[in-house]
Amino acid sequence: MREAGLSASAVRTEIAAALSEDIPWTRVLNSICTEPHPLAVELSHAASHTNLGDVRIFRGTKRIERKAVALLLELLGHPQGAGSLVSGGTEANLLAMLAARQEARAAGRLTGRPEVIVGSTVHFSFDKIFSALGVTAVRVPVDDGLRLAPDSVAAAANENTIAAVATAGSSELGVVDPVDDIATALARHGVWLHVDAATGGFIIPFARELGRRLPQFDFHVDGVRSITIDPHKYGLANVPAGAILFRDQEAYQADSFFLDTPAHTTLLGTRPGSAAVATYAVLEHLGREGFVEITRTNFENTEYLTTQLTEAGYGLLIEPDLNIVVARVPHAAEVSRRLDADGWIVSTSKRFDEGLRLVVARHVTRDVIDAFMPALVKADHEVRAEVAG
Repeated sequence: MREAGLSASAVRTEIAAALSEDIPWTRVLNSICTEPHPLAVELSHAASHTNLGDVRIFRGTKRIERKAVALLLELLGHPQGAGSLVSGGTEANLLAMLAARQEARAAGRLTGRPEVIVGSTVHFSFDKIFSALGVTAVRVPVDDGLRLAPDSVAAAANENTIAAVATAGSSELGVVDPVDDIATALARHGVWLHVDAATGGFIIPFARELGRRLPQFDFHVDGVRSITIDPHKYGLANVPAGAILFRDQEAYQADSFFLDTPAHTTLLGTRPGSAAVATYAVLEHLGREGFVEITRTNFENTEYLTTQLTEAGYGLLIEPDLNIVVARVPHAAEVSRRLDADGWIVSTSKRFDEGLRLVVARHVTRDVIDAFMPALVKADHEVRAEVAG
């Protein structure tokens, strides 16, 4: 730390220079986050001093959080549920697994080797969570469409099972597991079913309204006990803004982790109230109609991208459920590195060597796609030429 501080002007200049090195959203096709809504930015700034870890002081901010949670529960089909805003999907998934483990303990079903059933497409956050909690992941096969197979989930359930995880929109492939069929398959086992909808939670309800054939995934499905949803992704709120939602108050308070500090229902003690304010502002301002229209545009741009890819000679690894496209591009990792050097940010599939992953978020307009496609073709041709030697 400096002995004498810098002037505000000097600090602004340094920070501005650093921020200028960030890649602009219009060159980003790998992120399930996007530029937050302007109203979220404005009101988040107004609440930048607030701390949801001290609800005796920030009473109004806490009330805003409760209202935001109520809107999310309504969106996902169960206004009578409970939940909290959290830092993101990882914390939300952790809290769900904590609650599932405690419920198993309270029911006398917690063995010395607790297991959670997951598919091979489950989010990587669960690897960290299971390691921290001392839980064993039981990985079961996915079907030809890369969805978690209900029969495989049911077959894996045993006396050690404390939960199963279905994914409503995998971040890698955008695939939606058949949550309703998984819940039916698990019904006789009494297993806690958690749905990780960090990616799809703000897409699937509105896509279904648009007539898209997607499975029901939320609290409309009997057996779903908890859901992760991330307002800071397609919900257009500022980072960090996730949410963990539970079907009922008993599930919400299932872990003794909460009970000694009833004001702290999350892993974090200090929590930014600005995230709650941003989330609530966008939900109230856009409403269902606003999110439906954004979703419509995202899907239209996804279809435009797939058409451009096809016309350029690239096939798709799978037909996208959501607005995540995985194109079949030879030497995808090297093509991605070449695009990165040219200022375009994409990603690759961990499962498929030829999978170039492209996400169509709100900032990926037709103009962005038109600018990206020549860059992709150029990078692809350069890599092929190098490989051919």
